[in-house]
Amino acid sequence: MIEHKPLFEAMKQAVSQTLENMAFVETMEHYDQSYELPAEDLVWTSMLIMDPVQGELHLAMSKALLVKLTAAIFALDVDEVTEDQLHDSLDELLNTIGGLFMSNLLTDNQTYRLGLPEFGKGELPAREPNSVIWKLMTTDEDPLQVIATGAPLVALKD
Repeated sequence: MIEHKPLFEAMKQAVSQTLENMAFVETMEHYDQSYELPAEDLVWTSMLIMDPVQGELHLAMSKALLVKLTAAIFALDVDEVTEDQLHDSLDELLNTIGGLFMSNLLTDNQTYRLGLPEFGKGELPAREPNSVIWKLMTTDEDPLQVIATGAPLVALKD
């Protein structure tokens, strides 16, 4: 059994710290936990967690929010942001969130191994029945979600 800290709090802290440090945006839990992101404007990225537990993380948000975040990250006007910058920033956001999440989650400086993020758009891949979802929003009420899948990773919520 892997020793770990609380799963939900580890992720909320990772997302909050990442978005504040990279894009100067604060996040909080979404006020409507039944809210679903519309697929038509959805962009997302996924990344495998390989060790010491196996699972996958997904970060999803509207393209409009990603443009705002990318403009802040690169210090650009929103109309100057390129598609490559959008892909790079979303992948880097999840990479940073994933690393902070694992650091927050694991105890005693345990090592971990992450895969490379993969960008997607439109509908998210089908969720596993035991997925854990963090429904969050920015202070401007722009929604975003982080989803953890994979039985070994999700089992850490108990």
